Amino acid sequence: MVTTQSAVTIVAPIIPGHEADLQHVLQDAGQNPADNSLVSFGGFSNVHFGRFFVLPAATDPQGRSYAAELVFLADVDGPGEAFVLQLVGAAGNGLHTVYQHCQGYPGRAGLRDYLCSHSVSAAASYVNTVGRTVSQVQQEAQLHDAIRQFLDEHQSQFRAASPRQVRAAVQEYVEREPSLAWARQPASQPDISYVLGEKIQLALVGAAGIMLFPAILLGAPFYLAVLRWHETHDVARDAIPDDALIQKLATQEDHGVQNPFTSAGFLKPGPFRKITGSVVLWGTGFLARHVFNHANLIGVKTIHFARWVFLDEKRRLFFASNYDGSLENYMDDFIDKIAWGLNIVFSNGVDYPETRFLILDGALNEQVFKRFNLTHQLVTPFWYTAYQGLTALNIENNARIRAGLSGALDDAATRAWLRRL
Repeated sequence: MVTTQSAVTIVAPIIPGHEADLQHVLQDAGQNPADNSLVSFGGFSNVHFGRFFVLPAATDPQGRSYAAELVFLADVDGPGEAFVLQLVGAAGNGLHTVYQHCQGYPGRAGLRDYLCSHSVSAAASYVNTVGRTVSQVQQEAQLHDAIRQFLDEHQSQFRAASPRQVRAAVQEYVEREPSLAWARQPASQPDISYVLGEKIQLALVGAAGIMLFPAILLGAPFYLAVLRWHETHDVARDAIPDDALIQKLATQEDHGVQNPFTSAGFLKPGPFRKITGSVVLWGTGFLARHVFNHANLIGVKTIHFARWVFLDEKRRLFFASNYDGSLENYMDDFIDKIAWGLNIVFSNGVDYPETRFLILDGALNEQVFKRFNLTHQLVTPFWYTAYQGLTALNIENNARIRAGLSGALDDAATRAWLRRL
């Protein structure tokens, strides 16, 4: 049976005046997110990534004020509700230290109910490979290391061997190595009920789309006319990022091959942008679940997990991801491969670079987009990863190494498999 992943999101308003104290608490614990006095993520076998960050107090374009909020995110194996119970049981005292800075917090006895009542569903979420658990990622990395060590130790023996002979030797090694007993079986695959359920949902949405297509086609010219009116009347402010913010962001990046990204902003005023943004993110979530659910987000292969979350009755939105490489390369990857996708998803935000027909221009104005990106990015004082040192490509490669231990391979496939080692 497949273990699916959940995006746990908890958002709580901070007591005015407590923001600095809370940031200090998170920064101290964030020095060692795997083992600290608040939430020691290293003790959870089902957490891929976790983070706390503060969404600062802000005022929207219409003059409405919003209090600062504490946001907790976790990408976990299994149901999110079960993880919250597990979290309270294992780290309740540390969470009490954190949430006593939040409005309406009833105290340690009411912690579980407080967290549950402040849980927020993501408008869309992306999982690099649905069903791949933390233990699978870690075990398959160990398998790769063990095989590589075995080959290094017997290098002279295999110099004259054929690819098939080398693979057979590796298979024999795994077969007799007790610590690799789990690798003798292929990774678990989704059961028929899960696969059938996903296919039925995909088919139903596809059928609904076909039925509604004439109405969509008929309404498209009117929608595009209204869209262009909004695009030509929107004012996109080209803000220069604050040097202090850039320095803070730099200190949290490149401690390993993986990095956190968090950004937030307001949607442009009016129902048109709210409706457009809602439909776009519904479609994003649907495609991420049914199409781009295995190591590839429309050509971008460096993202492990990502989510988009509406707040304050869809007046603002935050985006959070866990990605490989530097921020500059991350942005370039998106701009070069799917600038149109950035435009569709983010152009409903205030000050986004000017677009045409939702998909044109926008992020292709590279320097303006990068400045927009930086001015909306948030510092993440507490961030955890269960497998720092492994890129998304490393993880996929390790999974293919395990898969190649079983089954028949022809000569070309055998040589390709050996190159993965």
